Amino acid sequence: MGPLADLNKYYWKYKHLFIPGLLCAIVSAGFSVAVPIVVRIAVDSIPRLVNLYHVYEGTPVRDYLYASFFVGLLSFGLIIIALSLLSGTFSFLQRQTVVVASRHIEFDLRNALYDKLQRLSQGFYHTYSTGDVMARATSDIESVRRYIGPAIMYIVRAGVVIVTAMTVMFIISPTLTLYALIPMPFLAVAVFFMASMQHRRSDALQAQYSRLTSRVQEALAGIRVLKAYTREDAEAEMFEEESAAYRQRNLDLAVVDAGFRPVFLLLVGMAGIIVVWLGGRLVAEGSITIGNIAEYMIYVAYMTWPVASMGFVVTMIQRASASMIRLKRIFDTEPDIADTEEMVASVRDIRGTIRFDNVSFRYGEKGPWVLRDVSFDVPAGTTLAVVGRTGSGKTTLVEMIPRLLEATRGTVRIDDRPIRHIPLDVVRSSIGYVPQDVFLFSDTVGNNIAFGAPDANGERIEQAAREAALLENVRDFPDGFETLVGERGITLSGGQKQRASIARALIRRPAILILDDALSAVDTSTENELLGHLRRYYGSCTVVIVSHRISSVMDADLILVLEDGIISERGSHEELLRREGLYADLYRKQLLEQEIAEL
Repeated sequence: MGPLADLNKYYWKYKHLFIPGLLCAIVSAGFSVAVPIVVRIAVDSIPRLVNLYHVYEGTPVRDYLYASFFVGLLSFGLIIIALSLLSGTFSFLQRQTVVVASRHIEFDLRNALYDKLQRLSQGFYHTYSTGDVMARATSDIESVRRYIGPAIMYIVRAGVVIVTAMTVMFIISPTLTLYALIPMPFLAVAVFFMASMQHRRSDALQAQYSRLTSRVQEALAGIRVLKAYTREDAEAEMFEEESAAYRQRNLDLAVVDAGFRPVFLLLVGMAGIIVVWLGGRLVAEGSITIGNIAEYMIYVAYMTWPVASMGFVVTMIQRASASMIRLKRIFDTEPDIADTEEMVASVRDIRGTIRFDNVSFRYGEKGPWVLRDVSFDVPAGTTLAVVGRTGSGKTTLVEMIPRLLEATRGTVRIDDRPIRHIPLDVVRSSIGYVPQDVFLFSDTVGNNIAFGAPDANGERIEQAAREAALLENVRDFPDGFETLVGERGITLSGGQKQRASIARALIRRPAILILDDALSAVDTSTENELLGHLRRYYGSCTVVIVSHRISSVMDADLILVLEDGIISERGSHEELLRREGLYADLYRKQLLEQEIAEL
């Protein structure tokens, strides 16, 4: 079974729309193909009425025939109008069911993909770029929708029109039918190749558009760096190159679009010429009537788009199949970190005890070890600090606590349970995590703080901002907590962004609070104020602090010193100073830097 077979469950889900829609397509096509029959009867009746009109010329019957002639033509016209209206009505109903169903499936697919993307682990995003994921969430799902809606609709309608029209045409004249259909295969092939060229060039255009927008996004996101290094002119040149490539791909696509209609009209015109040429000879021989020629011309016109649409349909199916394969790669990807069969569903909260038993970690099977045989025990309500030089493994260590990373060897325990035995949502909902790379959403200050507790009221938001030493800054903002922070919080300073992120963690009242170098961008006085607020949490929740500043970790119950992924020292502040190791060296160095700064 092909990749499109995965859509069967959606067809069944929306069968209440698909079945009536396909029936409407059949009925609409039926009314449509009945029109040429009425036209043929009307055209053939005209010579007979004209002959009778001449036969009874000069008699009272002539006036009656004259009136009957126009009444008859009017009746035929009304019948054609009625058939066309009925065909159009059912065509409208067909689109209101099949196309609407395709939109519902598009909605379900997009939501399912977004849900899947949120559940995938960090490793997935190391493999797939943001642009690639966005392309699958937009253009690939749109390609699948076109197959589900228009393609299926075209197939059903085209099938009914082609089969019915060819049946009637063969009954009238097999010879004329075979000749009239000569251009049709060429039309289908021409449309197929031109549609393929359109899609290839459209894909190239879309890819170039992605590069163009990525260039603009990066330039705007890094506008401060760009200006600081006076790279405006160089960036403008690179943008001009990308823009020129986008223009050229647009022109390439326009050439194909411009050639489509002439080819289409040429082949349709050829079919009409054949019908008139051969049909005229058959009329002269008495094999068919003039009405049959009119009927044939309409049938050929009716069949033109269904035959041409087959080329589009084949291309749609190819594109949908390719897109579904790309989507399935995401849907079939299992998160590296997820609830396992060992998970105990009855566990719904945690106290905050943390224990590492000989934990080692590395990225990939052949990567270097980032952590090696790390073991420590942190009782609930105590404070752990982790210090060390850059690259020593501090962030990797703390990311194992909320299971953002999984230990390669050894066991991480929470409340004396292996972390794998606790539901993932319980672990993460019980932790307030402030990452080293602070991220704020393009939203208000208040909504960014309340992100971890959507039901928080204004009082809780204000309290969290106060505890994060951010409240005074917010009060100075023009709109207070309703102030928009811009993309990634670009309108805030580095320290303000860190404190907003801390407030977002504090508002959850977590059992475990993790601060990964969360005070690096604040000054000494703000740090002291913030630490004073955080000390209120000491004892009420487990606090894990990663910092380069010794002043931030001096009050911790246990301090771990990491060197090359190994715990080289552990103990309290006073104990580590007495050991005269790396911790004491860092402390004396920072004291000296502080004294120099004061001078």
